[in-house]
Amino acid sequence: MQSWKETFGELKEKYLRRSTERLAEILEILDGLFSNPGDEELVRRLSKNFHWLAGSGSMYGFQQVSQLGAEGEQYCETILRGNISENPVDVNKLKTIISELSSIFSRGDGDGDAPPVTSNLDSSAPSFIPETSGKPTILIIDEDQSNLSTLSSLVEENGMVARTSRNIAQAITELMRGMPDGLFVEIPLPDGDAYELIEKVRAMPQGEEPAIIIVSKQTGFLDKVRSIHCGADAHFEKPVDLKAMLRRLRYLLDKKRQDPPRILSVEDDPDQAAFIRAFLESAGYQVRTCTDPKHFDSYMSQFQPDLVLLDVMLPGMTGYELARYIRQDERHATLPVLFLTTQGQLDARIESARAGGDDHLVKPVPPALLLNSVSSRLERSRFLKTLLHKDGLTNLLNHTSFMEQGQAAVAQQKRRQGAVSLIILDVDYFKSINERHGYPGGDKVLVALSLLLRKRLRQSDIIGRISGDEFGIIAESLDEKEAVALATRILSDFAAIQHVTMSHSGFYATCSAGVAVLDAKVMSLEGWLTHAYLALQEAKSQGRNCAVAFNPQGSAKHF
Repeated sequence: MQSWKETFGELKEKYLRRSTERLAEILEILDGLFSNPGDEELVRRLSKNFHWLAGSGSMYGFQQVSQLGAEGEQYCETILRGNISENPVDVNKLKTIISELSSIFSRGDGDGDAPPVTSNLDSSAPSFIPETSGKPTILIIDEDQSNLSTLSSLVEENGMVARTSRNIAQAITELMRGMPDGLFVEIPLPDGDAYELIEKVRAMPQGEEPAIIIVSKQTGFLDKVRSIHCGADAHFEKPVDLKAMLRRLRYLLDKKRQDPPRILSVEDDPDQAAFIRAFLESAGYQVRTCTDPKHFDSYMSQFQPDLVLLDVMLPGMTGYELARYIRQDERHATLPVLFLTTQGQLDARIESARAGGDDHLVKPVPPALLLNSVSSRLERSRFLKTLLHKDGLTNLLNHTSFMEQGQAAVAQQKRRQGAVSLIILDVDYFKSINERHGYPGGDKVLVALSLLLRKRLRQSDIIGRISGDEFGIIAESLDEKEAVALATRILSDFAAIQHVTMSHSGFYATCSAGVAVLDAKVMSLEGWLTHAYLALQEAKSQGRNCAVAFNPQGSAKHF
């Protein structure tokens, strides 16, 4: 794979070639202004060229080019804001700027090397790890054996592997055996400073990877600040809300196993667009560039970005108008929008905020600032999406999000061939489970079923908790027979799981399932759901713990 330095070198060569062409175009415009210094359209074209130079120069190590470009753009804009017929362009002043630019580009050495992406920016660069079938390993460090047992049980019930240590010395031994996916660290510990232990973990090879959560008896504000300073990801005070702590752990673990976020850059200058794309791709992101805002809507629908970078000055419209278009759609309420512009004035920043922008970065943007802004805004957006779209107990899609995915599946199926099945699972006698084993017992059943679904289904399958004890699955490329076979296997595996609570040594639960295949030519989402629920009712009437496919004649279809 080509290194960033090599990529930057190639981009810089292309930039120098294009800049020579750009200077020739500027000189042609100046010739026109020499004979007609009051031509407003020529001044606008000149301002656009200076705008490109102002935004791109520093990106390629030409700081002085950005300064001269900004000077030229500012002069042109001043002329345009006034009365150009009374105060025409001073062509000689502009020729002085062009002469200096020509001298810089003829030397071609610039005043800087490739901006780094792997040295001092490591803390900002994201790390994306493909989802694996192995269970996450959690190291629990706590001197209290009772606490160790409680946390170990919680971790294992949620499909993870628990390792334990009762002091710092044992923890170091465990860490040398292999870096876990996550750590629970009790503070204080008997044989040293737990904050220093976390700093040591972060300094180890692969030490930046684990999710680290501090569980503290110390409740002061400075203790929380020290947790952040040492590198912990979360700080919980005792008594701990175990469900909230587990949600935070799952969120942190999922963060490392997500696909690289998608970034849409709307930039009509090829030099700036190429740099932004190459730089962010070197940092691990997926990037697409829209050079013509007329195609913006198709990029949004096809690429479905996780973040949008907008230039303000675009052909035919402004970045502010595109931002307002984004904010009109409630589906994009959490989508981060960052402006990259040469306009650093207060009124430009106010306009960015009014248009719905999350940040206003002034070109030329230091690469470190761009990377930090992108990563922090993406992280915030992902957290908000988790709160909005995920069920807190099972970490599956909630009702609203599952139905949105179902609606999208129906629309997509209208445009292509292939089978897609809907499976609805319902826990049998769930009310009785809550009455006999308490709500914690019922929660254990639901969590066990959600973990089984994650284990047995493909990553492409859509899984959601659609009501208290009902789960939905949308599975593409499965016909009716295959979907029933899958549901039957899930029911069999679930019936074999033993559920344990504090007051009961073990109990078992079962599920029923209804299956319906989508006929997108004649069915809506509501009709598809109705067929699946009718099949589920038939499964219940057949004695439960079975999977039944919808039959328009009203009798069960078994395979």
